[in-house]
Amino acid sequence: MKKGFVFVLVFIFMFSSIAFGLDINKSVEYLKKQDLDEWGILALYSFGSALKENSLAKIDSNVNTDYQAYVIGTLALGKDVSREVEIIKESQMSSGKFADFIDGTGEDLINAHVWGIVSLYAAGEDGYEKEKALKWLKKNQNEDGGFPVFVGDSNSDLDLTAMAIVAYRALGLSKDSEEIKSAFKYIEENLDKRESCESVAWNILARVSMGLEPDKKLYDKLLGYRLENGSFKHIKAMSKGNYIATWHGLLALSDYKNKVSIFDKLHNLNTTVKFKDLMESDYAYEEIMTLVNKKIVSGYSDGTFKPNNEVKRAEFAKFLIYGLGMQDEISSSTYEFKDLENHWANKIVALAVKKEFIKGVGDGKFAPEDKITGAGVAAMLVRAKGLEEEAKAIKGGDKWYEGYVEIARKNNLLYDNFAPDKNATRAQCAVSVFKLIK
Repeated sequence: MKKGFVFVLVFIFMFSSIAFGLDINKSVEYLKKQDLDEWGILALYSFGSALKENSLAKIDSNVNTDYQAYVIGTLALGKDVSREVEIIKESQMSSGKFADFIDGTGEDLINAHVWGIVSLYAAGEDGYEKEKALKWLKKNQNEDGGFPVFVGDSNSDLDLTAMAIVAYRALGLSKDSEEIKSAFKYIEENLDKRESCESVAWNILARVSMGLEPDKKLYDKLLGYRLENGSFKHIKAMSKGNYIATWHGLLALSDYKNKVSIFDKLHNLNTTVKFKDLMESDYAYEEIMTLVNKKIVSGYSDGTFKPNNEVKRAEFAKFLIYGLGMQDEISSSTYEFKDLENHWANKIVALAVKKEFIKGVGDGKFAPEDKITGAGVAAMLVRAKGLEEEAKAIKGGDKWYEGYVEIARKNNLLYDNFAPDKNATRAQCAVSVFKLIK
């Protein structure tokens, strides 16, 4: 595609991957010329830049955030951080807080706690007191929904609030939790009052981390800080860009483009779960690994995931129940379907039927081993979303599923290359469940 045509696309505000590439190309080149620290390395890594020649000096500090940043930057270089991870874990205090210093002392800095959580998440490390860490974070959230820089300060900070949202996500909170809602509300109410490149960037990073749809207005706002040479400036009144604002801008643009948090990407690469038939470049890799790490789906005993295997009706019922966090509600068996007697998914299906996510096929059968079609996936997703009445209200067409498919598509619940009459694969189902719960 010629540059002139791309210019026309940008001029008429049509967003494309080529236009996006031209938008950020100079920013990547600008950053490469700087004296890179952990965050600059992470920003370049997020765009796939080769970093084999880069390295980070060993830490000569007792400040915990230095270790936490080192872990994140070194993970981006693909190098071992096991020693630093252990140091961060050992710095967690009895209160649940990650201390300000690696010797386990210092209770003043919120960011030491936030980045303790995020760095361990990026490293795929769960071996610390997560419940205590979550309790401490909730306790230190201000009444306005924001987080301060220092413990006990009533003045909330935009950037740190967004960082805390990323930490909440790493600890398993969903976008529907009150803590997340109030944090985003604080950001939305104050962003225009105290806006900077970094605050806009962190808002984007927090939104993508929570699985929220990327906001084009925030993207446009972020590009308002970008200069002709590719650098970003801290505030719009400035005439020159700087390194810190630029790596912030680049990280946020990467998350916006990929629709996947850079911290989730590191986590997925460093988790102990690996599948020999699933590569990072494969379709639905990020979605699959996110669901695996949440224990919503799992692989097989031979170390494979079999992403192209077609999914059975009973299997998708499990995907849905676990995806919606309803596994604790699984209890009673069902005797309604004669083909579910002694079946491994009996209780799961019983709950899915009770929730009216799925129905039997008639004649007292459920057909748990039958393959689920795209239409079946769409119907279950729509019911799980509470939108079945909307689907039924759609008139026209001679296929039973047309209303379900239309509502599922309208709510961005369908996987790529969706075909209602074709059986859905494990990778495709993972994409749809990911979209449902994000």
